[in-house]
Amino acid sequence: MMIKDYNNGFKNPVAYKVGAVYSGLFMFVGAVLPFWALWLSKMGLTPGEIGFLIGFPAFLKVLSAPFVAQLCDKWGMTRRPMMVLMALSVIFFCGYFFSRSFMAFVLVTLVFSLAYYSVSPLVESYAVRTCDRYNLQYGRLRSVGSIVFIITSVLFGIYLDHSGYDNFLYFCLGSLVLTFIAIFLLPKDGRKFPAPDFKPVKSGPESPIRDQVPLRFLLTSQQFIMFLVVISLIQMSHGFMYVMGSYHWAAQGINNETIGLLWSIGVVAEILVFIFAGKIITRIRPMYILGVIGIFGAVRWGIMALTSSVPLLMLLQTFHGLTYGAAHLVAMYYLSTRVPDQYFTTAQSLYSSIPMGLSIGVVMLLSGPLYDGFGGQAYFFMAALCFLVLFVARYVRRIDHDVLRIK
Repeated sequence: MMIKDYNNGFKNPVAYKVGAVYSGLFMFVGAVLPFWALWLSKMGLTPGEIGFLIGFPAFLKVLSAPFVAQLCDKWGMTRRPMMVLMALSVIFFCGYFFSRSFMAFVLVTLVFSLAYYSVSPLVESYAVRTCDRYNLQYGRLRSVGSIVFIITSVLFGIYLDHSGYDNFLYFCLGSLVLTFIAIFLLPKDGRKFPAPDFKPVKSGPESPIRDQVPLRFLLTSQQFIMFLVVISLIQMSHGFMYVMGSYHWAAQGINNETIGLLWSIGVVAEILVFIFAGKIITRIRPMYILGVIGIFGAVRWGIMALTSSVPLLMLLQTFHGLTYGAAHLVAMYYLSTRVPDQYFTTAQSLYSSIPMGLSIGVVMLLSGPLYDGFGGQAYFFMAALCFLVLFVARYVRRIDHDVLRIK
């Protein structure tokens, strides 16, 4: 299976159905990512408590997402598990309406995160397979979610400036319900998917690649592990901004409307990369691209540690198109061309749970103490993570040789 560059865009009705799922997911993210920390602070929580509540759910991905995905690979389906998990997410999220203490927030966040954070890798797996089956463009389909994120973060920021946070939870809950409805309307998936575009090592009826447990097969591949390390370093560098970015900007006197705009600028750059960078990414070795991303990330976070100038912050936010958007496309291309199809959902979940979960969760948990100790200069630590990418990516190139399979 391979992410291809097709020209039929949204002509197939299934594209709108998958786009609706991304819309629901990113409507929730567009409200939570920029403003969840601010809402928690209004509930009386400290920066350290906020960092813990936002950071520790990332660890839960490791406990749930890979095992759910492995079951989906075994069953050959993702739609029904997504429906069940989203229904549980809606139910568990209602607990926030009754939470008053820090421990109550921890309990609700625990059960909600176990369900909700298992959904995203299944959606990505379903989307990539759907694009391959119906000749759709993944980057353009994924950009729908980013566009919804922009609209939500900007308009919601304006709303919060004028009306406050009284209805904050109701909006978040509504977006979860819409996501469940969109998943319910997806076409049913089956067991058979297009065969990979490459020949696995020792392919044949007695090939060990067909008999191994997905997690064991992937976690014993040196190439796959090192790929996760490189992506983890890049994604970890975003952790501090995800937790304390809005909090720090608000402390510098930047209003909610501008904060929403800053987040949106980054996502606009991300959308442009998703739409136009697909062909470029398929023609350049992944580790070369990730090395360039590491350079831009080091520059982005290094300058952000030194300034609160809104015009300069706007410029730096355009780098998000590379540090997140391009990195995500490279990851999806790498997975779709190097992982056997029968293990793809599990590989996708490991990408979601390790670089986007465990690794970034470490930084998120440390973000509160880092901000208490260093303020905005904690971004220098994020710049250092990106700088490390240059050295690790060079090592990966030596062991990978950019072959189109996992050995």
